Parts: sequence; structure tokens; C-alpha cells
Amino acid sequence: MRYAIIAGVILLTSCANPEKDWELASRDDSPETYLQFLAKHPDSAQAELARDRMQELTIIRAWERAEFKDTEEAYAAFIEKHPSSEFVPEGEVRIVAIQRDAQWELVSESGSTEALEGFIKTYPNAPQEPDAEALLIEIKLAERAAIEAATPIERPGAFRLQLAAFRTPAAADAELRRLIALFPTELLGPIRIETPADRNNSGRMFLLKTVPMNGAEARETCALLQDRGQNCLVINR
Repeated sequence: MRYAIIAGVILLTSCANPEKDWELASRDDSPETYLQFLAKHPDSAQAELARDRMQELTIIRAWERAEFKDTEEAYAAFIEKHPSSEFVPEGEVRIVAIQRDAQWELVSESGSTEALEGFIKTYPNAPQEPDAEALLIEIKLAERAAIEAATPIERPGAFRLQLAAFRTPAAADAELRRLIALFPTELLGPIRIETPADRNNSGRMFLLKTVPMNGAEARETCALLQDRGQNCLVINR
């Protein structure tokens, strides 16, 4: 009988010491230990804190699982289950990025200018934007070369259009690509980069010029370009 009384006193002392159990549970900081704490002290002063922390940790673990899977479905399921979580904005960003990356795989293999332009419009400032613009130029150059090869056009004449002048070949090449992308059909024939002789020790300039044209063609083309904001100069070739 004496031993039963002592055991009962020890049990009551243990049950009446939620502070120590709370310290142990919060130190471990896991849903399991908080659940054990609540089982022993459901009406303690720390019970509500334990429930709140259990909920927080459950959401954190769910987010970590979604991050590990890193799929559109995993993030969507997390957002649906925890719509008020602080991780929702990040999940929405990842969903858009995953959709964007999947779309890029399709677009980059399509070889379609319309698809590439649509991708750039839909996802401005995407990491793939420089590659998309480079592909656009490459496709347009290939299409233009194919047209010229299939229907060669002779355009003899005494005039050309000078479109720009630069001090470095890199700057000239960049402008060349820009002009080809902007005016794939307006310019008559390919654009060439010419380097005239150094005169008066002023330094060489890299000039962008069109192929030779007759006077009417040169004036008409230059006027068309100027209407679209592009400077040009009709020169004797």
C-alpha cells in the first residue's frame, strides 16, 4: 500500500510539471514532441502555443516536400491545402517558372518565329529571352537566304543606302543584326559592313551599306525606312 501511494505521488508530480515538459518539447521543436506534450497537458498554459507550433511545423514540412518534388502539381496541391501560408507567393512564382520553362522547350524546338515572338511577349525578361531573340535573328536570316537563293534578284545601280557608322566592328555587327531583325523585307538585298581607308588620321569607321540600287529604289527605300524611324543616307556607290 505504501509503494502504491508513493507511485501515485510521483505520477501526480510528473503530470503537474508542464513547464519542464514544455521546455523539452520546445527544445526538440517537432510535431511529435508537441503532440506528446498536449497528450500529457491538454489544458496547460502552453497548450495553445503547442498547437500553433504544430500547425506551423506541419506547413513547413509540407512546403519542404513540395520544394523537393519541384513540380507544378506539388506546388498547386500545397497552395490548395494551405492558401494562407507565407509560402504561397513563392509557390505561385515557381509554378509560373515551371510553365515558362516547359513552354520554352517546345518553342525553342519549333523553329517558328511566331512561337518565339509569342514567348517573348508572354514572358518578358525571362532568362531565355536572349536565346529567343538570337534564334529569331537566326531564323529570319535563314528564311531570307532561302528566298534569295530561290528567286535571285539582280539590282544593278549607281546608288546605295548608308545606314550607320561605327568605330568598332562589334558595334557594327550588333547594329547589322538589329536592322535585319527590324527590316527583313524592306531592305533590298543584304546589308554589308565596309571599312574605308583611314583618311586624315581620323580613324577607320565601319559603315553599314546596302547593295547597289538605282536612284528610284534608293530614294523609295530610304523614305520607307525614315518613316519607321531609321536614319539612312542615299550615296553614290
